Amino acid sequence: MLGRKGLILGAGIIGFLGLAALTDAIMSRNEAPAEPGKAQPLDQGWSKEMREQFYFTSQGSQLMPYAMLRALEQPLSDKLFLDPAHVAEMGFLPADGPSALNPDGLPIGFVKDPRPGTSALGPMVGLTCAACHTADIEAKTGARIRIDGGASQGDYQLLMARLSKALDITLADPAKFHRFAARLVAMDPKAVRPALEALATEIRRLEAASWTPVPYGRGRLDAFGHILNAVSATALNEPANYRIPDAPVSYPFLWTTPWQRYVQWNGVAGNPLGRNLGEVLGVFGHPDFANGNLRDASSTALGDNLVHLEAWVSTLKPPPWPEKELGKVDTAKAKRGAELFKANCAGCHGGPDYRLTPAAETEGGRQWLAVSMVNIDTVKTDPKMAMNFITRYAKPGPFAPLLGAAPHSQDGKEVLAGSLLLAAVTTLTENNLRARGITGDARKAAYGWRFAPGSDTPQSGWLLPPSYKAGPLAGVWATGPFLHNGSVPTIYDLLSPEEERPAVFYVGSKRFDAEKLGFVSSYDSIPEAERVRVSRFDTALPGNSNRGHAFPTGAKLSPEDRYAIIEYLKILEGPDVRP
Repeated sequence: MLGRKGLILGAGIIGFLGLAALTDAIMSRNEAPAEPGKAQPLDQGWSKEMREQFYFTSQGSQLMPYAMLRALEQPLSDKLFLDPAHVAEMGFLPADGPSALNPDGLPIGFVKDPRPGTSALGPMVGLTCAACHTADIEAKTGARIRIDGGASQGDYQLLMARLSKALDITLADPAKFHRFAARLVAMDPKAVRPALEALATEIRRLEAASWTPVPYGRGRLDAFGHILNAVSATALNEPANYRIPDAPVSYPFLWTTPWQRYVQWNGVAGNPLGRNLGEVLGVFGHPDFANGNLRDASSTALGDNLVHLEAWVSTLKPPPWPEKELGKVDTAKAKRGAELFKANCAGCHGGPDYRLTPAAETEGGRQWLAVSMVNIDTVKTDPKMAMNFITRYAKPGPFAPLLGAAPHSQDGKEVLAGSLLLAAVTTLTENNLRARGITGDARKAAYGWRFAPGSDTPQSGWLLPPSYKAGPLAGVWATGPFLHNGSVPTIYDLLSPEEERPAVFYVGSKRFDAEKLGFVSSYDSIPEAERVRVSRFDTALPGNSNRGHAFPTGAKLSPEDRYAIIEYLKILEGPDVRP
């Protein structure tokens, strides 16, 4: 059901996925008190067991051999690479400790692939959704709060640089290499150096492929740039298809996304299974196009786990405002803020009542949250991410026969890269479903029921005009920085005139600003011990513009109006989504 009107939304999705029993078993809300120094989860509808499932279920990402990551030391230290302090320094979240699903205490979202591996090195390790979509915030009192499905502050480029440097130094330093090899107890010592050299070569390639003139910094990644390179350049062996992935966006928050018609900032994915499989390819999932025999094309993505992960996220609720840690809500101010929100924000973002897609659009009359796609000429925020996607062309290789109707370059030799990506993801997804014997209604359920009535082809995503999504804002208080490219540090700054927004600020502190809604972002206000974890954000650099979203257009909001809306955003209700 959805909102106060009690409308049915996507009825039966969990049942068709065969996950009802699992969900019922792990949805208990009886939380044990947090251990001292550990982040306290909020009531977002997940039990401890459900969070563990989300944190440590592999989606098929394969970065490197699991044993090698566990054995590796930091570049300039004899401490292990996965030491919690080093993990935190790179912006990722250390686990609270070993657990049944994470016996070696890997960081949150770093996951051992369940398959045995194809060499003496054994299973691989990669990233899963939780690495980029789990966050901690810290109150003035020092209390730490876990935001499941929130925006991580992980620095992808720093991770790759540190990993590459650690491997190279291990090869060059005899003492470091000896300690590393000694930890690989199950491997023939003579095979360690050749395997390490091969891995170092691959990680150098990945590091080089992630280079950009303007570093991403904390909490951002050009996901589409990496996915398109992985598919069109690496997997197709077409170096000319490579482009610098220079349009990073903030990691979006996940609650309500399974119920939204469009999900990514530019809305280009039309169904959750294709969206999630494409995401795997951008973070070390490996496609194999079988030398052009596309019926045999495959990837390392784990299709069944992708369906499970999406189903679990469908039960995730927006984080409630924690009054005990962050202060009580001024109800009178929030009431006035509700009126201002309705007049100035709800038209695009919805809330507390949310629009649905027409029942006639989808098989079985299923309805989704009708998120607004706002033309970049209207919203006027940085256009780089949207324009990179719709202006990029690539040589299609074996996919050419499938793309005759797709937009082509002037010489006819290249196709729109987005069309190539859709064809590749569709091929991999359909092959995976066929290999697992999933057909009929089970196939449609795996796609999230995104089908027009009577159609066997999943619904398409958004493409033109180039636009950005204005999604629901429940829980947005916990997700700064703001705008799609993370160029505005607080909600107060976002509600301010463009010329009043900070031109330079720092990203990476977990210390929460409960007054303006965002993280502490002034360098002088960040404790010296934490400064190693922050990155400088200069809005004058390409892709970093903080212009746009100058709403309302008729008159500027006074400071009092801005604070009233902020107070309301602390308690804004999300859509009441239940399977």
